[in-house]
Amino acid sequence: MIRGVLTAGRVALITLRVRGPDGFEICGNAAIDTGFNASLTLSLEDVAALGLPYESSTEAILADGSAARFDVYTAEVYWGSAWRNVSVSAVGDEVLLGMRLLAGHQLTIDVVPGGRVEITPLP
Repeated sequence: MIRGVLTAGRVALITLRVRGPDGFEICGNAAIDTGFNASLTLSLEDVAALGLPYESSTEAILADGSAARFDVYTAEVYWGSAWRNVSVSAVGDEVLLGMRLLAGHQLTIDVVPGGRVEITPLP
C-alpha cells in the first residue's frame, strides 16, 4: 500500500522515488492527477539530473484544451515494494502521477484537509 495526504488545497500527494539508469534517485511529492492518462510527469531538470534515456516524442491535449508536444523518457519508480519501469513525460515543473500508473489499484482519498490518501493493489 502507498500512503499520502490531501493538502488544504485539495491536492492528493504521495511521496515518490524515481531512479535513473545509473542508480541515481530523486524523492519528492507527486500530485495524483486522475485527468492525466499517462504514468508520470517530471520537469526537464529532473529528467536531466536522472540521466533518463529518451523513448519518444508525443503530442497531447492539455486540460485547458491546448495541444503540447513533449519528450518521453524511461525511468524506474519505487511502487509499493518494488521498482517498476515507467514512461515519464517531460512537461511542466510539477510531478504528476497519472492513471496509467494507477491501473490495477484502488485509490482512496478522504477529502478533508490532511485527509488520508491510499493506493492499494487490486486482487
